Amino acid sequence: MIDLIFVGTLTVLTAGDPTPELPTRKALSDALGTSRLAASVVDVEIQTADGQSVRVHVLPSEDLGLVHAAGLRGYPLRSAWRHLSPEDFRIVGTARQKADWILTHRFCSRCAAPTALDPETQSIRCPECGQMHYPRISPAVIVLVQRGRRALLGRSPRFADGVYSTLAGFVEPGETPEECVHREIKEEVGIRVHNIRYFGSQSHPFPNSLMVGFIADWLDGNLLIDPDELTDAQWFDADDLPLRPHPRSIAFRLIEDFKQRIQKEDGSR
Repeated sequence: MIDLIFVGTLTVLTAGDPTPELPTRKALSDALGTSRLAASVVDVEIQTADGQSVRVHVLPSEDLGLVHAAGLRGYPLRSAWRHLSPEDFRIVGTARQKADWILTHRFCSRCAAPTALDPETQSIRCPECGQMHYPRISPAVIVLVQRGRRALLGRSPRFADGVYSTLAGFVEPGETPEECVHREIKEEVGIRVHNIRYFGSQSHPFPNSLMVGFIADWLDGNLLIDPDELTDAQWFDADDLPLRPHPRSIAFRLIEDFKQRIQKEDGSR
């Protein structure tokens, strides 16, 4: 059994020696006490890749002092993402999303009656009106637009200094991911694309997204940046790329794939 602790929205990890990691069950018990741990359990079912059960706890933000006093720390989910192994973060991201689902669906959104978990359908069911509530997953597209040996990369105001990334946006109701690619690129930078092909996907639990990656080719148009979405967007040559997002991100993989494809083409000439 593995215990995961969230204090408010923060993930509890070791303080980092040399890097933060998931604390042991004993460390959590020492920090918070067995009674507080037992009272904070959220009823979700999660397993590790090797079949171990994961027990999820959510405590109020006021308990952060107890965590710090025991030599542990609360990390925002994005910080935890940078420190943990892919498998550990998969567990943490899944736990965070499912815990939020449980805690925000205690009452039915249709009739306001108290809800209950339904183990047969893996949903939250309303016993009064029968409405079933499933965990929210918000699909989004992320796209590398290519123009010969140049890639279109943009800067969000939320990015670290100097970092550029591929363009992205959420799929709207009634829209396919491919239609979203056309719309988002046109809205954000004013150009049209074609030859859209699937690249890959990545769970993105910030808080509940699924990133679907594509590569597209420039068709026509000049860059006209939407200042509400981007602070800058430019065409970058494969040999002169700017700082990129975290290597674990699908954005990084899209840009790295572009770079390697251009290098392969250059080598075959």
